[in-house]
Amino acid sequence: MNSLVTRIATGAFALVVLSVASCKKDESQVVLKSAAAPSLTTSTTTPDLVLTTTNANATGATFTYTAADFGFPSVTTYTLQIDKKGGNFSNPQTFNGGGTAGTISLSKSQLANAYFALGTAYGATAQVDTRVVASVGPTAPTQVSPVVTLTATPTPVCIPNTTGRTWSIIGPAGADWSTDKALTYDCYTQTFKATMPLNAGDFKFRANNDWGVNLGGNGSLASGATLKPGGDNLSITTAGTYTITLSVSTDGTNAVTGGTATVK
Repeated sequence: MNSLVTRIATGAFALVVLSVASCKKDESQVVLKSAAAPSLTTSTTTPDLVLTTTNANATGATFTYTAADFGFPSVTTYTLQIDKKGGNFSNPQTFNGGGTAGTISLSKSQLANAYFALGTAYGATAQVDTRVVASVGPTAPTQVSPVVTLTATPTPVCIPNTTGRTWSIIGPAGADWSTDKALTYDCYTQTFKATMPLNAGDFKFRANNDWGVNLGGNGSLASGATLKPGGDNLSITTAGTYTITLSVSTDGTNAVTGGTATVK
């Protein structure tokens, strides 16, 4: 009797084991495996980014990348990212690479502007990190290429002052209505600038230390005041050290038509 019970129990246990094994076999699992990240190479790691009026649209660098493999059929988009060296691509400049492996060519001005947007000063040598990111969706994991570092000295086009005019401020904010405080021409931005202590008081801009051409106006100096020839006095309300930036507009005859100014 005991032998019969034992045989029955053993047989039932075997059936349970077979049933569990069968369930495990029938279970279907989908695993998405990342098979290969894209590779990235560049035509140069030391692009010449000293811009002139004739080379700004020439190719600065060409980025070549291979296809990413996500381990399953996918519609993939590629993006070139550029960030300051060590920035970890937390806030990169981005350029669309489309939906296939290939190349992205950036002009000298595009690449220089990426440097400037990342905080590089005009004419300063700096490094940036570049990489290509492959994506199959906004919430899906991405495939990222190895980083390639570029070193360059981006310098914008320098346009000389051919107007025949120098500019200054005059008035109690600077000194008095008889003393000009000179501004310096910046050929990269085609503006006149100076950083200096200013008093609380009025001032205007004038050309060549003479009242024949002067600019005044209204609006916020912190965000940009609109100027016109012979316009109203501008005013500094709180004494301190400020940076003055003057942009002058002219017409086809080189006559001054207005401008904008910031003081902050």
